[in-house]
Amino acid sequence: LTGRAAEEAAKEAAKEAKPAVPELDTFLRAFAFAAPSEAVRREEAWRLWDPNGNGYLSLAEVDLGVKMTLQSFLKDAGAGEAVWRRFRPSFIRAFNDAKDAAAAASSLSDDYVTKGEFRLLLSYLGYYATWFEVFAMVDGCSDGTTATDDRRISREEWEEGIEKVVAAGLSWAPYVALRSATSASFDEMDSNGGGYVLLIEFCAWLKAAEVEAATPAGLALAAGDEQLAA
Repeated sequence: LTGRAAEEAAKEAAKEAKPAVPELDTFLRAFAFAAPSEAVRREEAWRLWDPNGNGYLSLAEVDLGVKMTLQSFLKDAGAGEAVWRRFRPSFIRAFNDAKDAAAAASSLSDDYVTKGEFRLLLSYLGYYATWFEVFAMVDGCSDGTTATDDRRISREEWEEGIEKVVAAGLSWAPYVALRSATSASFDEMDSNGGGYVLLIEFCAWLKAAEVEAATPAGLALAAGDEQLAA
């Protein structure tokens, strides 16, 4: 579908779209302390995530911190681990984006997340988990992560999933690129022309649209990019 017909189909799909899957809703609520008003809660979390007190978080420490936060939030170790495992592929994307957000204070700063970058990291975890959920919905043409997923999106999968993508953008995943996704978006994402879209390419496409539109997410995601471009 193209043009007005595609737009109307997407609107209808959005009306029928389910709210964010329970696991994503749980994940986002667990990290709601990214809000500026939650400084005390973040201080407590920082001490938990940085057990050696060196002022830096490695990817492994972030991974464990996410897991512990989810288990504590759900008051159930098994349920927390299940949600952690579902979104785990997205954590490295959030980590890599956050670790260069602030000006480097030492030779280690660009390889680890510092305390000054912690709030951004928490926000990024929510963005990238949501983006991963959309990616997984298209990958394998099925909701969530299933046995048919191969962690890449083919052109055929994208064509089949466009209406769901736009519907998500109009409801539980309110990001600019998703709301306006078309068949042509596949070539925008497939930066190396390999015929498949990887998660890193999908996320880069979404991030670029948010930054260009200067949305609240885009302004947060742009932190540090000026330094990288300099």
